Amino acid sequence: MATDDAKEAERGAEREEVQVLDLRSLSQDAAAAVLAQVARIERRTFPPSEALTLDRSLCRKPNSRLFFSRIDSAASTTSAASTASTVTGYVFYVRIKEKALLHKLCVEAGHRGQGIGGLLLAAVEEQLRREGCRTVHLWVDAERAAARRLYQRRGFEETRTVQDYYGPGRTGINMVLSLL
Repeated sequence: MATDDAKEAERGAEREEVQVLDLRSLSQDAAAAVLAQVARIERRTFPPSEALTLDRSLCRKPNSRLFFSRIDSAASTTSAASTASTVTGYVFYVRIKEKALLHKLCVEAGHRGQGIGGLLLAAVEEQLRREGCRTVHLWVDAERAAARRLYQRRGFEETRTVQDYYGPGRTGINMVLSLL
C-alpha cells in the first residue's frame, strides 16, 4: 500500500508544475484575483504589524514589482483552470536606482520546502539584473532560521543586526546580495 501511495505522489508531482509570474503580465481582473490571494496569505502568515497591504496602485509603480508562484496541473489547458490556480508564494520589492529592497517573500505554509522560495528569488534577481540593479537588501527576523538559510543559499550575506527591530525581543538581521 505504501508503494502505491508513493507512486501516486510521483504522478501528482508530474501533473503539477510551479510557475513564477510577474503580476504585470496579467489582466486587471486576474491581477486583482492574485492580490486577493496574496492578502489572504499575508493575514494567515504574518502578525498584523508585519502584514503588507499590496494593492494594484502600489504594484503598478515603475520601481516596484510583485512576482508570484502558482502550481498548475499539467493536464489543465482551459482558461478556467488557469484562472482558478492557487497562489503558493510571492515576493515584492522596490528598486531605487541601483539598490533594491526586498520587502516581502512568503511561501504558503503547505508549500514550503519545495524550492518555491528559491524560484521566486531567482526571478527577482534576474529582473533586477536586467534593470541594472547592483544590490538587493532585506531584513529578516533572527528567529526565522529557514528564511535565513534560503537567503544565504542565494548568496545574501548578513551585514548587521538591530535589537527589537520587529518589536520587543525580536532581532532583525539586515542581509545584502551583490548582483555584480
